[in-house]
Amino acid sequence: MNNPLIAAYRKPALYIALPSEGKYYTTKPKLSVDNELAIFPMTARDELVTKNPDALFNGEATISLIKSCVPDIEDPNEIPVNDLLSILIGIRQASYGSKIDLDIKCPSCEHMNQLQIDGAMLLGTGPNQQAPENVKLESNFKVFCKPYSLRDRTLLQVQTIKQQKLIESLSDANLSDEEREAQFGKTFVEIADLTVGLIANCIQKVQTPDNEVFESDQVKIILEWLQSITKKDYDQIKQCIEALSENVIDTKFNAQCQSCQHEWQTTVDLDIANFFEG
Repeated sequence: MNNPLIAAYRKPALYIALPSEGKYYTTKPKLSVDNELAIFPMTARDELVTKNPDALFNGEATISLIKSCVPDIEDPNEIPVNDLLSILIGIRQASYGSKIDLDIKCPSCEHMNQLQIDGAMLLGTGPNQQAPENVKLESNFKVFCKPYSLRDRTLLQVQTIKQQKLIESLSDANLSDEEREAQFGKTFVEIADLTVGLIANCIQKVQTPDNEVFESDQVKIILEWLQSITKKDYDQIKQCIEALSENVIDTKFNAQCQSCQHEWQTTVDLDIANFFEG
């Protein structure tokens, strides 16, 4: 914050611990002496962005929100996805308080319950240890991985949209069999290239059986290598990345129906579309 008037007005509302502990960023976020990240409340402009649920699924809208409320992260595109939910909960808590309202349907009587969970409690949950960062393949290659980033998540959304468009285009009765086959082939290759590219983005380095190391800045070499390995080895690498990318916050929730008093445990789906309603 270079503007002295803004710096005097806006102060951090809370500090949170990052599941990644600040790893995987090109420029590590500025953390406090307790290794925690400062979170600022949303501005009036930020709130306008969050009132449009569709905008939160747009990568640029999420980046804009994080730049405003978490200025100590230099490039929000680099945020590991396992940090993202903690940051969003922190922004919500800094802006509206720790209580999060939830609409949960009772599995017994189907009554829609209006319940609350404590965001501060959620931020304190999760395992103390991360998944392993490397995987050793049967060929004795060792691959060092990192989680998907926010940028990768946006690309994954693009992939999903392409898959949906592919399904829609194949159902077009006006297409000939030849046109349908050509459309499928082109889109399938694009999706395959994007998927392999995402995996390449999440490889920090590859160590050969002879201990030769190829770093992430040699992305062309790593990408070509990925395109040549077996599916079994590829799946091992992908599973390592996905394990590192998993949300570490425990979203299990003990609920009791306000109508029939039925008690059950459910996994809370923190719907981002309604997440920032005060």
